Amino acid sequence: MSKLNFLCSWLLLLTGCGQATDEMTLTPMSGTITYQGTPIEEGVIRLVPQKGSSAPVRTTQINAGNYQFTDRSAVKPGTYQVEINAYQGEAGLPGDQPTGSSTSRKQYLPEQFNTKSTIEPLTIPPDSDPVQHDFNLK
Repeated sequence: MSKLNFLCSWLLLLTGCGQATDEMTLTPMSGTITYQGTPIEEGVIRLVPQKGSSAPVRTTQINAGNYQFTDRSAVKPGTYQVEINAYQGEAGLPGDQPTGSSTSRKQYLPEQFNTKSTIEPLTIPPDSDPVQHDFNLK
């Protein structure tokens, strides 16, 4: 048994803790988002990794034209498709208003910026410094 314990201990030392390594590769990212020259007041930006990537989808809010992926929501290296939604109407999440309400929030960006995004894919290189990236949607 002692040889087995020694072997297991040695393997644990060699492999280390994967969680800490994964967290160290995250890159903070922030910037501004405008539509037709005007900052998007409220919305969501979503980064969807290209096929074959092990990176998770990242989503964060847009407030007063600004967004931030920081701390645990920071971005892993890789190439991402960008999807942006912007909302107008009363405060709250889409669907919070009673059915039939004329003041419910509406997503107003054309589909080329979200469900059928044509925004140029974004690449985050390994070991990157924090990334500042602005999106000027026209």
